[in-house]
Amino acid sequence: MDTQRNTKQKQFILAILKEADRPMSINEIYAQLVNQLPKIAKSTIYRTIDALLGQSLIDKYHLTDNEVFYRIKADRNEHKHVIICDDCKKVFDLPACPIHAIEDAIVEEGFIIKDHQIQITGLCKDCALHHK
Repeated sequence: MDTQRNTKQKQFILAILKEADRPMSINEIYAQLVNQLPKIAKSTIYRTIDALLGQSLIDKYHLTDNEVFYRIKADRNEHKHVIICDDCKKVFDLPACPIHAIEDAIVEEGFIIKDHQIQITGLCKDCALHHK
């Protein structure tokens, strides 16, 4: 595979995720990317997304409709937990990580923690108004 082409695909996907105000699915990324790279295959997007996850450039979320969504990170060391609206998919960051004390206790037991993620879903106040 041509390295330059792969770099271009990665740059386009990162740009799409950066512009988004919420996590995006592969289908949503594809719908935007195909306008810029008409010959792109979804399998290429999946491979690029996997590479971006491996480089800690994006986060992965599982929403209530069982579809996987992706969101760009501000930097590789960013560590956020989120609340995601089930309707509009808007993301609200929690102000702090509530699990560090639990992790410390687990590490004391000799367990090696690789990662953790807290994800809460519900309805944002705007969407909740429409459900009443």
